[in-house]
Amino acid sequence: MEKSDCRTSGFCGKKIHSEGKRIMYRGLSSLWGAGVVYTWLAVINIAEGAPAAVSRDPDPRGGSVDQETLRQVTILMRHGERAPVDTYPEDPYINNSMAPYGWGQLTNKGRLNVYNSGAFLRHRYDHFLGESYSPNKFWLQSTSSDRTIMTAMILSSALWKPSEKQMFKPELSWQPVVLHYWTRIDDQLLIIWNACPKLTLERLRVDNSTKVRQFNEKNREMYEEIEILTGKSIKTAEDIADLYGTLHAEEQMDNLVLPPWTEEYFPDRMLPAVIMSYGMNVFTEELQKLAGGPFVKKVLRTMEQKRDGTLTPADRRMFAYVAHDSTVVNVLSALELWDGKAPGYSCMIILELHEENNRWNVQVKSKKCLPKIHKRAPTPFPTKLIPLLPDIPEKRPRLRDPAPEAEKL
Repeated sequence: MEKSDCRTSGFCGKKIHSEGKRIMYRGLSSLWGAGVVYTWLAVINIAEGAPAAVSRDPDPRGGSVDQETLRQVTILMRHGERAPVDTYPEDPYINNSMAPYGWGQLTNKGRLNVYNSGAFLRHRYDHFLGESYSPNKFWLQSTSSDRTIMTAMILSSALWKPSEKQMFKPELSWQPVVLHYWTRIDDQLLIIWNACPKLTLERLRVDNSTKVRQFNEKNREMYEEIEILTGKSIKTAEDIADLYGTLHAEEQMDNLVLPPWTEEYFPDRMLPAVIMSYGMNVFTEELQKLAGGPFVKKVLRTMEQKRDGTLTPADRRMFAYVAHDSTVVNVLSALELWDGKAPGYSCMIILELHEENNRWNVQVKSKKCLPKIHKRAPTPFPTKLIPLLPDIPEKRPRLRDPAPEAEKL
């Protein structure tokens, strides 16, 4: 089974050294040895399709891909828009069932955006993937959360339609796809907090660091104000981030209106604490290596195996991983590509392995994930990220007037 073990990979145990040399790279120190190639990077930003509320047709734009040189594709995606996971004592929707979805589940907007992402992938990689699905071709993995499992299932339903030989019910245009996931305590690749004690200890040190304590003290007045308004204990940036996640999810729901007090705090005043919360997961070089390193190592290992002809199964063409915003931040930080912004719903990172004239390179593309800047990053291959099409800013309507829906709850 394909699983990264941080307890034996050198991330949670002793550091890996190659030929006695340590590569000085923030987040992946001493991992790739003397074979690392540093190259200039730029970013490919894939255009978004039309907003789900406006169009039900996926926009296949995103640039062409040289399918003659393409050898392997790896995708990391955040789940789609969801109903809130948590609530707070003064939440006007605390007793709402979040019907028809349920708490923490994907909304129709999220489902449609995920489906459109799968349709985009099919459009871009149609020739490369071929018509017929096979688990030897396509690896699909998610965390054990309902919202990531459903995202993976919807993504694959758009990416893979049954070929004529695979159709088992003529009126059902659906292709079953194998999905892999591990429980949270066993997940050592996508959400590894419970599986890596060293990571937990390092994070506790960050929580007690001078910079974090100073940040919380600087924002103490805002914390106290929001605590009174919400009835929720607000002591840290993480507490603000949890509340922000609830408000952001409620704002995405068609029939929910945020309470008037949020106008003063959400999103702008709360956002620095949200970014601090993300940053605390990758605050030190050690945390960057522990949190995002296992995924980066796994991806590069499969690329090396493809290059060397040792990949099993040999026909594996695409790896797709569905996880969370924190996973995206952790991986981008390990690559020194995180720009200090919150990843959007359905955010997608795509890593393409190409071979041309016996020379291998990696192209990294993004959908609402990567900054439009040039960076350096190490891989065993020359790597390039080239600007392609700009992201279309996500629409975020602000509904502030009292509404009948709120009175019904």
